[in-house]
Amino acid sequence: MRDTVLSLHVVGGTAGLLLGPAWLVARRRGRAARGLAVAYQAVVGSVALSAGFLAVTGPGLTWLIPVAVATEALAVTGALARRRGWSGWPSWQPHLLGGSYIALVTGVLIAETGNPVFWLLPALVGQVPIAVAKRQLHAVAPPTAPAPV
Repeated sequence: MRDTVLSLHVVGGTAGLLLGPAWLVARRRGRAARGLAVAYQAVVGSVALSAGFLAVTGPGLTWLIPVAVATEALAVTGALARRRGWSGWPSWQPHLLGGSYIALVTGVLIAETGNPVFWLLPALVGQVPIAVAKRQLHAVAPPTAPAPV
């Protein structure tokens, strides 16, 4: 069973890595991209669930459960920030959704290399696209304006 869940985890993570940029490109072109958004959220949720299962069933991996929970929380909160028009959402949403994507990238890099530098490098590199997204969102919508649905 663990091998099956691991396979689903890898497929889900790969899908998330592909859906994230597709969603971003669609949004930058002015499309609602609701299907991509829902798919990304579903994939991140499945990756978090499978990560939790793998952490519980693998020796010494339970410390990864908070990472899985945090990744899902970032994705869901990032989606809700805009949809619900939370105050300051143009500042928060790029960090939240970007953080969920950075967590996916970090997971792949750590799993493939085991190099501890990859716990930090994706977060540092990811600040550039997050800053660009924040700048674009602030240009389009004032920080306190509710988002269109």
